[in-house]
Amino acid sequence: MKNLLYIIALFVSPALFGQQQQFITQGKIEYERKTNQYAFMDEGNMWEEAAKKNMSKFVTYYYDLVFKGDRTLFKTGREPETKQSKFWGVFDSENTILTQLDSSASVTQRSIYNDLYIVTDSLRTVNWKITPEIRKIAGFDCRKAVGRIMDSIVVIAFYTDEILTNGGPESFNGLPGMIMGLAIPRLHTTWYATKLTLVEVTDKDLVAPKKGKKMTGISYRSEILNILKEWGEGGLKRLPALLL
Repeated sequence: MKNLLYIIALFVSPALFGQQQQFITQGKIEYERKTNQYAFMDEGNMWEEAAKKNMSKFVTYYYDLVFKGDRTLFKTGREPETKQSKFWGVFDSENTILTQLDSSASVTQRSIYNDLYIVTDSLRTVNWKITPEIRKIAGFDCRKAVGRIMDSIVVIAFYTDEILTNGGPESFNGLPGMIMGLAIPRLHTTWYATKLTLVEVTDKDLVAPKKGKKMTGISYRSEILNILKEWGEGGLKRLPALLL
């Protein structure tokens, strides 16, 4: 009887082992952000139509998200392979964001018109609705979720529960796993993970940025609104991007 049980174990155990899900608690994810900059330009405007001839439709940037447990650091990554001309309506790319999921707080360094801000704020709350749709991103099966920010802006996310940290690109979070894909149709922008690198992450890798004018989230939003009002309607179109 013992021999029979041993033989059964030889066949069953590998199968069970193969079904065990591997959970990831630290590492580095690269995201590719693409923005359709033509969508920020006015059709029929002779100057902007002429400008299109000298710039690509999409602007691409790369970012790294370093994570461990309940902390993430989102920052600018490698340079694009080709230099790109950027229309003024496309939002800046130099944000650095430390997210502390356990205390629902973030510290963000923002570059706005060559001025640096250090913004301390609470984490954004998104009322996510999880759907059955699955998409493969950077080798992970990711489930789709749909939410809204700023009352009317739709956000589409794809997350994996194989990465336990419930963060994501920019300051997005709140799903039961890591957000590997993100799309904001109103901003004509997507963020998609290209790869995960399994590296050891230390406290030195998760330090909040320090250089810049220190502000609370409320004071920052008020100041940015006043700045963009000076730009007229074109400036206000950029407001959602500068509040991510």
